[in-house]
Amino acid sequence: MPTPAPIVGTPPVSRRALWTAVGGAAAAALVVGGTLGGLIGASSGNARPAASAPTVTVKAPAPQFKPTIPVAPDPVCAEWGPIADSYAAKQKEWSTKSGDPNLPSSSWNDEQRSLNKTFISIVQDQIADLRRLADKAQDPFLAGLLRAQATYEEAYILRLPNYQPSDRPLWQAAYDFSGAVRAACTTVQPR
Repeated sequence: MPTPAPIVGTPPVSRRALWTAVGGAAAAALVVGGTLGGLIGASSGNARPAASAPTVTVKAPAPQFKPTIPVAPDPVCAEWGPIADSYAAKQKEWSTKSGDPNLPSSSWNDEQRSLNKTFISIVQDQIADLRRLADKAQDPFLAGLLRAQATYEEAYILRLPNYQPSDRPLWQAAYDFSGAVRAACTTVQPR
């Protein structure tokens, strides 16, 4: 049986082309309908702000971080060491004379208020240095420790003018992160 000849004047249409045409027509209809609906709604005096699209939160997997013991200190440690020692010396008077950490700021005398005001200024400079060093650190673990110390110090000094004993753990955490930075800068893999 012979194959029927195609009808002259109409090329054969593939399924893909057919669905592409249908999809294009549907998209055009939506655009035209949306535009007309917007114009009609705006001209009828019933203009209402469009509802915002719902927020979609996508949970990304937590980054996998595997700290390692370096074979040599991060180059930033050479700069960090003297800076850390300098800030420790500048904070020594505050740490010895600022008073009982179990007393709120409302119980401070004038000398304690002055010491805390000076301390805030010193720690603001220290925070800037910690963040600068974190940006230069090659070891991401060390960079994270430097940023964490800066974050806890900043939280503490923001609360210090209205200090309550419950704020003390912020400074303890900052101090502990400082010890972790020191350990990361001085500890290397054994040979």
